[in-house]
Amino acid sequence: MLCAAFLSIAITVFFGIRTIEQGQELDVRDRMLSEAALASEIYSLNRNDAQSVYEAVSRDKGAEYSADVRLTIIDAQGRVLFDSAPDKSPGDFDNHADRPEISQAMETGKGFSLRDSSSLKTRFVYTAVRMEDGGILRLAVPMASVQHNMWNRTEVLLQVGALAVVISLVMAMLVSLSLKNSFLPMIGIVEAIAAGKLHRRIRHYPGREFAPLAEAVNTMAQSIEEQVHSYADQTAQLETVLNTMSDGVLVLGPRGHIRRCNRTMERCFPGIGNARGRQVVEIIPYPALQNAVNGMLHEVPAKAGSTLTQTVSLHMGLQSGQVFSIFLSRPQKPDPRCGLVAVFHDVTDVMRLEQVRRDFVANVSHELRTPLTAISGYAETILSVRDMEQCRRFAQVILRNANGLERMIRDLLSLTRLEREGTVISLSPISVRDAVEDALSVCHNAFTARNVQVESSIPEGCRVMADETYLSQIFRNLLENASRYAEEGSTVHISSVEKEDQLFFRVSNRGPLIPRQDLERIFERFYSVERHRGQGTTGLGLAICRHILERFHGRIWAESPDSEGCTSFVFTLQKAEDSVCGSDEQDDKSA
Repeated sequence: MLCAAFLSIAITVFFGIRTIEQGQELDVRDRMLSEAALASEIYSLNRNDAQSVYEAVSRDKGAEYSADVRLTIIDAQGRVLFDSAPDKSPGDFDNHADRPEISQAMETGKGFSLRDSSSLKTRFVYTAVRMEDGGILRLAVPMASVQHNMWNRTEVLLQVGALAVVISLVMAMLVSLSLKNSFLPMIGIVEAIAAGKLHRRIRHYPGREFAPLAEAVNTMAQSIEEQVHSYADQTAQLETVLNTMSDGVLVLGPRGHIRRCNRTMERCFPGIGNARGRQVVEIIPYPALQNAVNGMLHEVPAKAGSTLTQTVSLHMGLQSGQVFSIFLSRPQKPDPRCGLVAVFHDVTDVMRLEQVRRDFVANVSHELRTPLTAISGYAETILSVRDMEQCRRFAQVILRNANGLERMIRDLLSLTRLEREGTVISLSPISVRDAVEDALSVCHNAFTARNVQVESSIPEGCRVMADETYLSQIFRNLLENASRYAEEGSTVHISSVEKEDQLFFRVSNRGPLIPRQDLERIFERFYSVERHRGQGTTGLGLAICRHILERFHGRIWAESPDSEGCTSFVFTLQKAEDSVCGSDEQDDKSA
């Protein structure tokens, strides 16, 4: 806008100067023709006195160029009769009949020209008039005098133009400052929107002509705000889905670099959350997985647009013992943000249960095969033996193995009932001492046969929330286990300790220790360590104890060796409100 104002002023000044020049030329011609006509009349009155005419013309104060005027008298043939130029006589001049202004005056009575003087070598403005006798009176003014006068007028115009430029500049600055101040609120709101404050809107603007601009900015901000909120909602939903998944999810870039993962992945592989941009093998040291990732990233689908998938089983190190089934998937269309998605499904428990199932089948087969082989063998022997005493002895062996099978089947049925969902065991205050005495009455012969003593420090008022039959079975199974593995002539100790609302019970015996790696698995059915430590057991007693205690909201574990160098089985039960139980410092530390 400012440039346009300057340009318009410059054009105005330019054409103004041109107009002044043209007007000055016409004005000079008219004035000089008037002066020439006046001089002609004076010359007619004073025909023989051209000098007096010149003096009259040069002294005319009303004429603008009187001081520099040049007077020339020329006869009808073009000869110079008089010329006011100094140091020049009429004989020094050429014939002037061919001069433009002279020839015009002879033809029309008036003549005008702008040219250089051939005699004085100076540019003049010439005017000529024809006199009554046919002669010509010519006035000449130097062009320098005319230009000086014209410059005076032009100077005024230039000054006016400069003043207009200054005024325009000041007005432009004032208008610009006013517009800037008017635009500041709009600029501030637009900058706030660009900075992320998408709720801001333009409410006020300098004028109605800015309403479309303000509306466009507001519409754009609203559209961006809706898109951002939609993206944030989608991101939050995706984060919620990923973080609530039980499977680990790992997103890799087109070159196999880690892009993101969910919380399950971070729990399974600590540090992977901060491994953005690194290769998988740097965090999960499993070359087979890295090879599978590289192969899938560079593999070409058999059909255009199809999805590449692959399943990899990843076995972790022996320390963690984890096993993962990994599902790799590559999107149908190339995506610069996602090259591959890996889903880690932890199948450790499934594999462990499968191993337990195989061990269980093998152990049951072994436990059943041993007594069945004895029964079958002795039955065949009886058929061929006629000695009744020998047949009786063989029949006792068959009966003993049959009783063992019956106990095993009974224990298996007990485990099945305990594991069946929906089975409810009512809990009530039970005397622990009565349960111990009932178990001792059953195991008395086993302890007597090996000369093993049993000492119980369970007080009379010790009561727990349990079922009487199942509580007696817990102590019976633990005492039977102690009677088999306690050293002959040793003592089995039964003790208790109270801690808050729990009671800790301990059954200890001195005998063979349990290897550390077997301490957790001895509560599984038919675990093989039982066979290595003795015979005459179904291998289900400890498993039954664990399942009963789980129904009692308690727990059981083994310590071998404990603080006394013995093997101890410790279990917890909830204390009854009316229970009165002593404490044992040593057991309290162990508990």
